Amino acid sequence: MFKRLVLCSSFLFLALLLVVSATPSANAADTIKIGLSAPLTGDWAEYGNDFKRSVTMVFDAANKAGGIDGKQLELVILDSRGDPKESVLIAEKFVANPDIIAEIGDFSSSSCMAAAPVYEKANMVQLSPTSSHMDFTKKGKNMFRVVTTQGIEGPFNARWAVKDLGKKRIATVYINNDWGVDANKYFVEEAEKLGAEILTQEAFVPGEKDFTAILTKIKRLKPDLVYLPAFYADAAAILNQAKRMHFKTTVMAPGSLFSEKTIELGGQAVEGILVAANYFSTDPRPAAQAFNKAYQAAYGKKPNMFAALAYDAAGLMVAALKVPGVDSRAKVRPALEGLKGYNGATGSISYANGHDPQKELLKITIKDGKWVVYNR
Repeated sequence: MFKRLVLCSSFLFLALLLVVSATPSANAADTIKIGLSAPLTGDWAEYGNDFKRSVTMVFDAANKAGGIDGKQLELVILDSRGDPKESVLIAEKFVANPDIIAEIGDFSSSSCMAAAPVYEKANMVQLSPTSSHMDFTKKGKNMFRVVTTQGIEGPFNARWAVKDLGKKRIATVYINNDWGVDANKYFVEEAEKLGAEILTQEAFVPGEKDFTAILTKIKRLKPDLVYLPAFYADAAAILNQAKRMHFKTTVMAPGSLFSEKTIELGGQAVEGILVAANYFSTDPRPAAQAFNKAYQAAYGKKPNMFAALAYDAAGLMVAALKVPGVDSRAKVRPALEGLKGYNGATGSISYANGHDPQKELLKITIKDGKWVVYNR
């Protein structure tokens, strides 16, 4: 009798295990999982948290509106810490999870390009809000971006510097990674075509603290403009040191510096810096103002360009998932490619003619400790 009870109990336990094991699958069938890889800690944490806030806001709104064919969107968020090696590990985790059908991220071009082969092999879309290196979307058929490329931004800034401002003696200081090399290259090439003299091109290692040697050399050359492809922590350190050395000249940078952190860390040293941006909060277009209003209502502060680019990435992903029949990794890419004239916060976006959107850039500057539109 005791043996029978044990056997019955064993069968009941196994049956219970089967029921419990089936529960996650049933729940998984009611959700659509998207991965988000971004630097949530470290020197670039503000950029990553801009991503997190905007993507979460878009997905929450979509879920409140009924989701995708009744299914709820679930965001799986992992911290890449701004490290390309970590981005690769995250990519491997995402592709190993059959419930995750696409990814948004990462922030830096180096991280995106390092992880791209993993996503490409798994036939999973990698949609980066901000990877502007020209080679990113050449890594495979599943790589998309929202931001404009350095092949567009670099020449735009060079024309602004040389043609509009009349700067002819230029020095560059750039972060020595994939993005920094690319950003410097396209600016320098266009500036030289326009007749500017490039006095020196100085690279620095990410996280470097002492820029005395570089700044001493540049100060001696007396440039009338310094082009600074960098991120807010390094740029603030460079410009604070330049201020202490009483070295003052016009400073221009890509949109990488469009962050409140630049002002917070740089203070008076970043006053007057010139930056090209994909978005600004005063943009009068209805889509831009709708985003601006929703973001401020959700988080109590004005959004920056990185928040806007992530918002558009999330919106594009939702739009692609709403295309009838998109129920697997392989179907996300053609759905994105089929979107025409998506009306985003950063402009109209289409992928019909390639995975690099063509959008207008804005000129902005820091005046009295605030980001404002450049009007001169």
